[in-house]
Parts: sequence; structure tokens; C-alpha cells
Amino acid sequence: MERNKKISKYILITSMNFPSGGAGATYLNLFCRGLKSNGCDIKVYLLKGFAFGNFKYDGPRENVTNEGIPYKYLGFRQRPDNYILKIFDELSSLLRLLFLLPSLIPGRNRTHILIYSSEVQYNIPIQTFTRLTGIKLTKFVPEIIDKSEFNGSVFRQVKRYGYNFNYRYLNKRADKLIVFSSYLKDEYLKMGYKDMDIIVQPNLTDFSFWEPSEGEVKYDLGYSGAPYLKDGLHDLFTAISILKKQDIRATLLIIGDATFGESLIPPLKIVCEQLGILDNITFTGLVDSGMVKQYLSQCRMLAITRPSTIQTKAGFPTKLGEYYASRRPVLATNFGDMEKYFVDKQDIVMAKCGDPESIAEKIEWMIKNRDSLEQISVRGYKRAVDLLEYEHSVKRILDLLESPSVN
Repeated sequence: MERNKKISKYILITSMNFPSGGAGATYLNLFCRGLKSNGCDIKVYLLKGFAFGNFKYDGPRENVTNEGIPYKYLGFRQRPDNYILKIFDELSSLLRLLFLLPSLIPGRNRTHILIYSSEVQYNIPIQTFTRLTGIKLTKFVPEIIDKSEFNGSVFRQVKRYGYNFNYRYLNKRADKLIVFSSYLKDEYLKMGYKDMDIIVQPNLTDFSFWEPSEGEVKYDLGYSGAPYLKDGLHDLFTAISILKKQDIRATLLIIGDATFGESLIPPLKIVCEQLGILDNITFTGLVDSGMVKQYLSQCRMLAITRPSTIQTKAGFPTKLGEYYASRRPVLATNFGDMEKYFVDKQDIVMAKCGDPESIAEKIEWMIKNRDSLEQISVRGYKRAVDLLEYEHSVKRILDLLESPSVN
């Protein structure tokens, strides 16, 4: 059946990187590619300059991705470190945003604005504009940011209040919501948001890109992503320490680092040294997606051992789709929606959240039952394709976006 073309011009406004530079950028790039492959006109406006480790963006203010998706920086092209320059960057971005919005009025009947940003200073003018003009508005809600993320200066506390106002008040007034977990959907249903205007799409993955390359397996376990505390690395380290005391050696490759700011690796090395497993762990530092793919192929199994917190209940990890796409067996803890989508020892190996003993038992089982892992990997791959493959997932989202709103 031919898709309804009444709304076919999409404007994505985001404070994330695009088209590359972290999990958020990967998601948005795939989302936009899915829109374009479905015949939609899509343009991206970036509220923030590029920021991803020591990588720099040296392209023009207006550029086009390899897939033909145009994007434009509203502020600086590179995100500044200087506090005064950051303020100037935000002001210039906001000013250009205010000039951009009126230019959308002539085509408002076929225009749909998408926001992937939780910053209230951008959300208020966009939502005011869409209310006044009748332009459709959809918002992404990928996670809940814990209050500890806003610790520090008064400025950060103000940002926390702005985030809460956007999460609890402004998001409810969008025409549609795209959330990453059933937990978030339930939260908005409790707030009175209509079920038919919200869709859960855990994440998006380009399975063709992450097909494994040929390479020697060098490590028992691999972990990919910024190694923050919320990702459960301390539990994984402790599990490896437990195994080592039982004379079971498990090696682990940590792929990645903080995407900006200070490196997370030095304090992690101290933890590993204290646990007596520093010789079991290898750190790559921050690398681009091409190198991530190469490193994943060097790991026999891949791990994501997140604890059960508000953040892990509300979000869904980008890395899980990439793990399955690399056709490796996955060890995970039962955080968030994991048990809703996957079954232990059928398409995943699942341990208990926050329980290093449980994680150690599962690693030992995987090491001793390698013949069983191949079938688990095959079934997990098929399940992940159904859930996360970006082209048919974006088709499902488009069905929501182009349906009449009831809110």
C-alpha cells in the first residue's frame, strides 16, 4: 500500500551530534536514513557543535551525509570548552533557531518537526511555535537522566529544573512521542498521554554495517561504549575477579571511553588493580565505529552488565543491537526491558542485575558450554533484527507519525 504523503517534510532539531559521534548520533542517522528510504524529505538542524573525544569536525556549517541528508549547525561547528564561549554558542544557536522557525510557516501543512533534545531553552520556543501554527510535533524521549548528572554548579542545577520541566510538562504536549522503553511509555500513560500517540522503539541498528569481519579471537569478553558506572563495569570486573580466584581466567576488552571531558579509564584501571585483574583487562580508549567493529570481531562473547536503576529501566542500549549484529553470543543482566524481549539461554545469556556472583556463574557457563553459544547467537540475531533493524522499524514509526493525533 502506498504511504500517505500528506505529511512528508520532516525537520529534525537536535542537540546531539550528527551524523556520527556517539550513540545518539548513530540513532538519529539511522532514523533519518529510514525516513529518506520511505520517500520523506528530511533536514537536520544541530543546536550544538560537534563534540566527540579528540575528534574534530572540519566541514562546512551546512553539509550533506553520504545518504543525501542535509544538516546545518545553528551555533558553532565545534562545541567550545570555554565557559563564556559556551554561553555565546547557545545564544547564537537560539537566535538562529528563532529565525528558522518562521521560515517553516509556508509549508506548515506538510511539515512535521522532530525534537531530540531535553534542553528547555530550545523546547519552549519550538513548542510555542508549533502550537501557534498547527505544525505537527514529535519528541524523542530516550532516557531519564538521574539527578546526580546535574551535580555541581548552580548553572547545572538550573539545567536540572529545566530538564524536569521539559520531561514532565512539555513532552506531554507534543503530538507524538517516541520512547525507548516500556517504562517510559508507562510513565507518560500515568501522566494522561494517549496510548495511540506513543510508540516504543528500543533503538535502531544497521545490521549490514556491523556484520563481523574476519579476525583472530583474542579476548573471552568484550564491552563497547562509554565505560560509566551506570553501565555496570564494576560488577563485571568483580565477576572476573571471582572467577580468577577459582582459577578460571576470563579476559575482557573495553572498547571506548568518555565521549568528551576527562578519560574514564585511569580510575577504572585502579579498580582493576585493586581487584587483582589488571592483566585480564585491555582498554582501547575512544575509537571510531569502524575500529569498534574490528575490535568486536576479536571477542568471543560480548557483555552488557548494567545495574537496575532509573536510567537503565528507562533507556535501551545502542550497543545491544551492535553486539547481535556482530553475531556474537551476548551476556546481559536483566535490567529494563531485557526480559521482555529476550529469554535466558535461548537467545541471550542473562544474569541478575547488581550481582557479580550471578555474572561470574554465567561467564563460567558460557566458557564451558561454547557449543551451545552458537545456537544462542543465531536465535539472538534473528530476534534483534525483528526488534531493532532500522528500515522496518522506521516504517512502524512513520505509521504513528502520519496518523491523526488524539492528544
